[in-house]
Amino acid sequence: MAIQTSYAATHAAALEGMVANSEPAVIVSRVVETGAGIGFGKIAQRGTADNQIKVSSASPKYLGITVLDPGQPADLYAQYATAAVMTKGVIWVQASVAVAAGDPVYFVPATGVITNVSTSNVQIPNATFDSSTSGAGLAKVRLG
Repeated sequence: MAIQTSYAATHAAALEGMVANSEPAVIVSRVVETGAGIGFGKIAQRGTADNQIKVSSASPKYLGITVLDPGQPADLYAQYATAAVMTKGVIWVQASVAVAAGDPVYFVPATGVITNVSTSNVQIPNATFDSSTSGAGLAKVRLG
């Protein structure tokens, strides 16, 4: 078994799916339909049944973004797990490109990748980036 011999001086400022602040938010519970599960800070699309979510779809039906739950094994919500999904509030996500605060938020339907690029992507209604990045990296998204 490996032993950790060094430690960072500070913790990471944020993680994907982390709620960004303490302002009011709307977080709903849904059952994960996707066989491989769904990670934290990922686009949750409506699943086959009313109470389900899935990762990607050819005909996207956006619901929200999955919220970090450190109690989940394997750093994701497994299939059939109950996932927390933010539909309104501020959450940390992995932006695939440089973004600026105030940019609209889009996602790639087939993969769920989050971006500010509109071409062939789906805009998240009433969502904007709430922080900036100089390249791909963690950014805050304001939903609703």
